[in-house]
Amino acid sequence: MSDPLSELFAVIEDRRVNPKPDSYTCKLFDGGDNRILKKIGEEAAEVVMACKDDDPDAIASEVADLLYHTLVAMSYHHVNVQSVYEKLAQRR
Repeated sequence: MSDPLSELFAVIEDRRVNPKPDSYTCKLFDGGDNRILKKIGEEAAEVVMACKDDDPDAIASEVADLLYHTLVAMSYHHVNVQSVYEKLAQRR
């Protein structure tokens, strides 16, 4: 079963394995943890501010950015989406 997060993760994984010079994802990978984790921190702060402003469209946009950067970190550390889904299922 495919879902948007798994589909996005597959693209991110492909960029890690088959780098493309113009790819933002590849630039993140090249920067390693420092660059990737900095972006996660920035995006998390933007989610907080969008929520504080009670702006549903901005919240959705910032959460999408946060999810993307989190998926990049997961790929960088060889953790797949299914592992996260399994953890969530265990917590239900």
